[in-house]
Amino acid sequence: MLIRICVSSVLFLLTFIPNAFAEYEIKGKLNLSSGWQHQIFLSTIPKLDDYYKADPSNIIQVGNIEDDGSFILKGNNLPLEARYYRLYVIKEEHSEFDACIYVDRDDHNFIHIILDNTTKIDVQSDPNQYAPFGNYSIIGDKVNQSLRDLNMMIIPSYYFYQIKFPSELQFSKQKLNRDLFQFADSCEHILVSLAAMINTEMDHYYDIESEKYLEFGNRLGAQLNNHSYSDDYFRKMNYHSGDKQTSQLPTWIIILISSLAIALTVAFVKIFQLSKSLGEKSNQISEKQSQPFINITNQEEKILSLILQEKSNKEIASELFIELSTVKTHINKLYSKMGVKNRTEAKNMAKTLENIGV
Repeated sequence: MLIRICVSSVLFLLTFIPNAFAEYEIKGKLNLSSGWQHQIFLSTIPKLDDYYKADPSNIIQVGNIEDDGSFILKGNNLPLEARYYRLYVIKEEHSEFDACIYVDRDDHNFIHIILDNTTKIDVQSDPNQYAPFGNYSIIGDKVNQSLRDLNMMIIPSYYFYQIKFPSELQFSKQKLNRDLFQFADSCEHILVSLAAMINTEMDHYYDIESEKYLEFGNRLGAQLNNHSYSDDYFRKMNYHSGDKQTSQLPTWIIILISSLAIALTVAFVKIFQLSKSLGEKSNQISEKQSQPFINITNQEEKILSLILQEKSNKEIASELFIELSTVKTHINKLYSKMGVKNRTEAKNMAKTLENIGV
């Protein structure tokens, strides 16, 4: 018994010790002209609505920046879950209580990063740029490299106000939102995808793209269901959908139940309509003609097969050697021919038809 207790204790310590001594490390080199303080600030982002909110009360660490622009921050006081943080510098005329963030080309003074107590990253600004974080790169962490790619997509959008022509401005915003939806769909890391989704103009696009927000909500609930950011996302969805009612159930559960109920209802209606149609025509058409989607092309049939294999649009494009936009065009035509609205309905109908031998 004593031996068993000792072995258990050793195993516990082996599990506990690495986490107990884990320490994040953020180092790098910035472009720091005479107009900037030689301090770098790390602040937490407690809520999704705070993603671009500069609040000095959220500062968790301050470090010195050397004359050559190099710095290093270390610590082990972060929450266990990975979260968003902001790394920034401030101008000489400001105090730490004026935690301004700038996006001008020559004043870009902040970046967003994802951290937990095990993260090691190296931030390097382009020495050919003037801004502190001008055209920066991330070394040593794939998650933050992906977030950097997203940041580089978003930052130019702050210059949209310089566009003089209303139609050009509208098209530019629409393209950015399409790119953000596509980025979120193709990105493997859920927090980076979430950052892309919250940077879309949900106020404007929710009614138009509610299906995309709902599908991402399902993914978020499955992969990050106990995270405070998930609750924030579902709360925003409820607001934009006009649902002001409160519930004792977590919002992500409500979203999943609602989407499941809708999918099942649509599936039952389609099955009933299909069975009725097949019953009326079973004596009039051949076995080949009894296929309900007789008008789908060979390419659409391949795409439907890959959808049933849970392939993403990006994976389908890669496997069929076609552009991602071409995949989406085929899928839209396929949905129209099948009489469905989304992937879930398409998979449900295809599986149902397979089960009844059609």
